[in-house]
Amino acid sequence: MVIQERLGRWLSPRNLQFAFGVFALAAGALIALRQDAAHPLFQTAGTVGYAAAAVLSFAGWFTLHRAASAARARRILIVFHLLFIPAQFLFLLAHQAPWLGMLLSTMITVGLKPRFPRLGRTSRKVWLTLHIGIGVGWLGISLAMLALSIVGVSTDSHEIRHSAYVLMDTFDVALAIPSVFLAIITGVVVSLGTPWGLIKHRWVLTKLSIALSLPVLATFEGSWIETLAERTEDAAAEPGGTGILLVGAMALFLALLWTATILSVFKPGGRTRWGRRENKRGRSPERAVTVGAIQPVADGTVVLDLAAADGTQLPAWKPGAHIDLILPSGLVRQYSLCGDPAITDHYRIAVLHEADGRGGSAEVHRLTPGSTLKIRGPRNHFPLVDAPFYLFVAGGIGITPFVPMIEQLAAEGAQWHLVHRGRSLAAMAFAERLARLHPQRVTISPADQQRRPDLEAILRAAPAGTAVYCCGPESMLNAVEALMPTSCPQGTLHVERFTASSRAGGAPDAPFEAELRRSGRLVQVPAGRSLLSALQDIDPSLEFSCENGLCGSCGTRVLAGVPDHRDDVLQPQERGRHDVIYPCVSRAHGSRIVLDI
Repeated sequence: MVIQERLGRWLSPRNLQFAFGVFALAAGALIALRQDAAHPLFQTAGTVGYAAAAVLSFAGWFTLHRAASAARARRILIVFHLLFIPAQFLFLLAHQAPWLGMLLSTMITVGLKPRFPRLGRTSRKVWLTLHIGIGVGWLGISLAMLALSIVGVSTDSHEIRHSAYVLMDTFDVALAIPSVFLAIITGVVVSLGTPWGLIKHRWVLTKLSIALSLPVLATFEGSWIETLAERTEDAAAEPGGTGILLVGAMALFLALLWTATILSVFKPGGRTRWGRRENKRGRSPERAVTVGAIQPVADGTVVLDLAAADGTQLPAWKPGAHIDLILPSGLVRQYSLCGDPAITDHYRIAVLHEADGRGGSAEVHRLTPGSTLKIRGPRNHFPLVDAPFYLFVAGGIGITPFVPMIEQLAAEGAQWHLVHRGRSLAAMAFAERLARLHPQRVTISPADQQRRPDLEAILRAAPAGTAVYCCGPESMLNAVEALMPTSCPQGTLHVERFTASSRAGGAPDAPFEAELRRSGRLVQVPAGRSLLSALQDIDPSLEFSCENGLCGSCGTRVLAGVPDHRDDVLQPQERGRHDVIYPCVSRAHGSRIVLDI
């Protein structure tokens, strides 16, 4: 135990940072003094890079023990080492010392326990596009280099052979090496900025292992390419065994790249042990379920029955509830329950295949009976309230939460009316059945046959005290919200969104502080960082799921202060509440908010 404690102190991030500073000085000097460096550009980059790394490392070592600056120094060092690890791959073209540097940078990064805020929707698309584009380019370069290596060993022409190896050398330095660097950087950003993580899912961890192994393979390939380019200057020289080795290495390189591409598309393997551990620590309890019947209910929409994998009864729920569906790839999506609440041996959800979506619905549609996955919940932020009359306005698959509501109200003899708008009758799930069972209470409006319903007239005709429930596309919800104050002031509006809306307004985010009453801690929340992310630095076990203000899993009690509600959980008439906040998207009005944490 004493030895472990001493070893832990010796290998603390601060001590390792000092060691890295010493190493950077030595490595920079070794690279600068090397006389036979094949690539002067990377020799210069290594010299300058390690000199800057030494300065930053000693500054980080000094500031990490000062309470006032430790948090900022930690964030700076995490970002630096994440960028510097792949950069040191480039320095290998000038010297072998960077192998030790990459090991030290990795140990420091792990020791600093990085946590990263999620990328926004636009930035996620940008980084993902960059990663895919660079990966495709890398594949093309590797295929071209494999073809050139085959030409080099198979042609009888000296000019073609020598030109092939010279061209390979040019590709290697000018295209392949930058592609390695950029692919790793963009891949790490996408992984850390999304729920995928670097080690949370097997397919991501495998991709990371491949990405880190390819530069190692590239160092041998680069050496062989240079040797062959020099050797084949002699017209009588043959590639020999080195040429054969290069062909094999390039074939292996291309196979590994294709493997990484396939992993990105199919995302096999589920969570790793670390991912499962974090999932249990940071989320509400999960329950394994097995997919039972899968039935099409409309064009592009299927209904899935989900039964507990262990055969037990599932938790009870009420109309308006939803569950988190944890897909095999690690994606988490929220779906409303549309079955019978009295049946507890399985849940039923309806999923529309959205071709332009984020991939969750497409993965659901690939599931087959017998597939096993996990769920969380149910949770209900869209419950039926007591009202003398109910008006349901559904757009497309937004009908889903209303199905059990309507069945309950019909059984109770309540007064209600449904307006269901969709692309076409064939694409409108449950529409024909509802119209057949309740012909006097259901208005079906397929867009390919009828004009858009006059929502203003419908809302004006609603009786006093009407509870207006709306679920569907953002445009429909915005229209109903805009009409309610003038067309239906006698009613209350309840909405459920498919995607998060922006409630930040035109004012920029302002920094504030959150007092955690139970723990006595004070958390600074800067502009541009979410309250949830800042709280997780103190308590990583805080519950969260969608991080878009939709699911409500991160709801936190407010003891003092005024929340700036930017979520889509609270209903319009609840947005003045001061007792709750959803910290994944919401902030504070004023300089301080006090939370029951």
